[in-house]
Amino acid sequence: MAAVRSSVRILPRASIGAHSLSSSSSSSLVRMRQQQQRTFFSPPTSEPQTLTASARLPYNHAALYDRIADIDSYPTFLPYCRSARVTAWSVPDANTDPERRGCRRWPTRADLTAGWGGIEATYTSRVFCAPGIGVVEAISGDARTELSEDELRRYGLRDDGPEPRGDDGRVFKSLVTRWTVIPAEAAARADRFQNEWSDVRLDIKFQFENPLYGAVSSAVADKLAPVMVNAFVEQAKRVLKEPSKS
Repeated sequence: MAAVRSSVRILPRASIGAHSLSSSSSSSLVRMRQQQQRTFFSPPTSEPQTLTASARLPYNHAALYDRIADIDSYPTFLPYCRSARVTAWSVPDANTDPERRGCRRWPTRADLTAGWGGIEATYTSRVFCAPGIGVVEAISGDARTELSEDELRRYGLRDDGPEPRGDDGRVFKSLVTRWTVIPAEAAARADRFQNEWSDVRLDIKFQFENPLYGAVSSAVADKLAPVMVNAFVEQAKRVLKEPSKS
């Protein structure tokens, strides 16, 4: 089994892209220096963090799901995503179950490069697509899928766990990025124009391998999920049919 490739570098202020909210702020740098000055007996720690954001959109949930599952397109609209490339796909499913979308293939592995708060990281993710429940989940490091055993079997998926670490170490001790899109039936019933509505939710759970990375990125971490969801909303407006207003 191939080793996970990961790398990290601290970006200078001028190299942070326009999508980033800010480069490492002075307060973040102060915290980082304080972390570095701790003694052997009080080492810095990197606690797990959870970020969440959601939105309700007047679009069909299956159409939105297809946009989320299109990982290769992420750099064109998602802030912080520098590059994304699917490297493995599921076997096309001949089952006519509408939840499986016929012979559609889904991504199962991807290489991504992301940068925020002065840090840029390249890592490999294991990808789990469960279209029937509207989940696209990307996992790195020691994290395991949050799909149940029944859900894994239903969609022909398996989680073999973390891969061997590469020689250059890894950025994240664990990382779970989970998009969920489901029909918003109550909103659809209340829409006098009979538009379909969907709820989109993004959950990001992560823990850095090196606590100094957390110190540098802390100034913008809490804004990460809302900015990504807002960017997805704008992408949906661009690529999907305009909702009826008459």
